[in-house]
Amino acid sequence: MEKILEAFGLCNAEFKIKEFGSGHINSTYLLESQSSEDKYILQKINVNVFKNPYIIAQNIGNTSDFLKRNHPEYLFIHQIQTKDKQDIFEHENEFWRLTQFIPNSYSINTLDNPEMAFDAAKAFGLLAKNLHGMDLGDLQPSIPGFHDLAWRYEQFEESLTAATEARKKKAKDEIDFCFANKNLVETYKNIVSDETYPIRMMHHDTKINNVLFDKTTNKSLAVCDLDTLMPGRIISDLGDMVRTSTSAESEESINFSEVKVREEYFEALVKGYVGELKSHLTASEKQSLIFAGPFMIYMQGLRFLADYLNNDIYYPVKYPEHNLNRAINQRVLLEDYYSKEVKFAEIIENIFLSN
Repeated sequence: MEKILEAFGLCNAEFKIKEFGSGHINSTYLLESQSSEDKYILQKINVNVFKNPYIIAQNIGNTSDFLKRNHPEYLFIHQIQTKDKQDIFEHENEFWRLTQFIPNSYSINTLDNPEMAFDAAKAFGLLAKNLHGMDLGDLQPSIPGFHDLAWRYEQFEESLTAATEARKKKAKDEIDFCFANKNLVETYKNIVSDETYPIRMMHHDTKINNVLFDKTTNKSLAVCDLDTLMPGRIISDLGDMVRTSTSAESEESINFSEVKVREEYFEALVKGYVGELKSHLTASEKQSLIFAGPFMIYMQGLRFLADYLNNDIYYPVKYPEHNLNRAINQRVLLEDYYSKEVKFAEIIENIFLSN
């Protein structure tokens, strides 16, 4: 640790160092100065998930430069460079990066009211709004194919060829459901082949715990966890919010009767997100907003099911049917979304009719 901190111009003896946050991908540490109020976040990037950490650094760096030029007032978690002017310090095949700790901030893992859902969605919408017009020409995905539904469907099909008969039998209802909803893959293909559909700089991981709130006002301060900041489409960010923040039950829940899309939370999320962006949205983007939720819910269900059929090689599991139950959870959530889709379409339309 001494060598790592020294690379960033910090003295190891000056700081208390402790593990920080609830993330499961990267190793995250809080550095607290013992002689001042300085605090930093130090992270070791997980190269099993992010194969090329320099792509993360470039995506965040280009975004940071764009915001400094065009929206200097916007609170963005900029990378702190090493003494050698590098965004990442590579040491013994490990990759480290440093950012400022945002003072007076906190994060949450669950939503208790629609007002916070609105404010969180507004934070992600404001990020996308401020990045409108950014040149994405030389940027690459930090996780290739991350939200590529067509590819995820191919992975699901491949998992069927190698799965045991016992697992396929247990998962029959979920397999049938995935086949029956393949039309979502075709809709996705139409979107990505539409030349009028913009590619924007998107966060790609819009869970509620990736928003920092102000301890004094309880309003959103900044968006964090920027590893998946990369070119994409708005259905990714809005869809992930709908998938992760509208149900009172998480994707881990087996209380399937309570897995539902709460209308008031859906409305709050869409109002917060689209309210920031609507003046920049194209006609094709507006038409796709109703698809965002099903797109992400179906894709995550495919991923859980494929992993179950592959004998649980990707997602950590706590019991044999864990991934299967996660897939059931997402199927139930998608079915409930469909049952309310007319109402959701009205909510979206009314947002564009309002001033």
